[in-house]
Amino acid sequence: MFGDFCFPDGTKPEWSSLSWLQQEFMTWFNAERLKTIITFPVESFALVYKDGKFIDPESAKFVAEEYARGHSFFTYISDSVDSLSSCCRLKNMVQTKEFNFTNGNMGVQTGSKSVITLNLNRIVQDKCKEHNPSERTVWKEEMKEYLINILSRVYKYHTAYNALLHDMFDANLLPVYKAGFINLDKQYLTIGINGLNQAAEFLGISCNDNLDYKEFCQFIFSIIKEQNILHKTKTETYNTECVPAESLAIKNYNWDKEDGYWVPTDTNLYASYIFKPNDKKLSVLGRIKLHGAEYIGEYLDGGSAAHINLEEHLSAKQYEKLLKYAAEVGCQYFTFNIPNSECEKCGFISRIAITKCPKCGSTNISLWDRIIGYLTKIKNWSSGRQIEQKTRVYSKNIENG
Repeated sequence: MFGDFCFPDGTKPEWSSLSWLQQEFMTWFNAERLKTIITFPVESFALVYKDGKFIDPESAKFVAEEYARGHSFFTYISDSVDSLSSCCRLKNMVQTKEFNFTNGNMGVQTGSKSVITLNLNRIVQDKCKEHNPSERTVWKEEMKEYLINILSRVYKYHTAYNALLHDMFDANLLPVYKAGFINLDKQYLTIGINGLNQAAEFLGISCNDNLDYKEFCQFIFSIIKEQNILHKTKTETYNTECVPAESLAIKNYNWDKEDGYWVPTDTNLYASYIFKPNDKKLSVLGRIKLHGAEYIGEYLDGGSAAHINLEEHLSAKQYEKLLKYAAEVGCQYFTFNIPNSECEKCGFISRIAITKCPKCGSTNISLWDRIIGYLTKIKNWSSGRQIEQKTRVYSKNIENG
């Protein structure tokens, strides 16, 4: 990715030492997770898969083994080294060969400087009501024009905010940018997406592997990507992401419900995935495929992280098979979530779900779901209550488990 890079003294990096360093760090960090519940930094391990195999099989094997050891991190799979991923979802195409510090700020300097999120469920329903409120039908060309009109306003908001940032930069009010740690012109102005599943369901489309849903996802993502390219300037670069939406996922649901829009009854929020997290009929392989090339691919230019929830840790061999399957179907960015347990009395942490602390015998145990990014406390065994905490993604529906 970074060409013939040399250190200031003229020496070149050695892959063996770099590989050792990153594996040692991940092994150490995994051990630290047994001392306290750690959410950040978010680790991503990149693998290159080409011509039916991983270019570096030893790294792929290490990733599978580390997952089996209970570590929580993202895996990014690409067919080349001209792209990378950072944080919880972002996909970046790197067009220049330059050095990138491990903090992710120098060199490539990617990220989002602004996010404006679309509520697709409300947008689709508003367009349908223009025709016949009793019919859930959208004519594609008319829907495309309707969505583009909405996007035109969003781009204006982004342009205004971007101009404000540049004014602040010129006034020396952004010292981190002024010092060169981050570059305003390299960061994205992001179009966020929320309510994808609900918009499809309103139209009578099931959110699983089927032709109608595939066409719906490609249709929505392609329109926004096309407009992102058309609106790009020297100081404004746009991308699209299925954003976590954090508290907005609940607010959108409640606002739509209060305003008389159709909302599902099996969840109390809008999820951030291509699949529905609470769909018990959808297999692990099915979820991975829905985040693959046929549904996301190059249509969703900012990417989307697939959080695959599992009840227990798998073996290294099983993870190897899942990694290969993900690579084959084009699922580029994913992680596996297994509940962790924390004893509220002595602080003992387990990477599996337990009801009684093996260290002190207490039954005051809390279960944590999704250990990278923000957390979700899903249950406290002592009180028997299920608890909602601040979370980046509610990976389980609280009421339905």
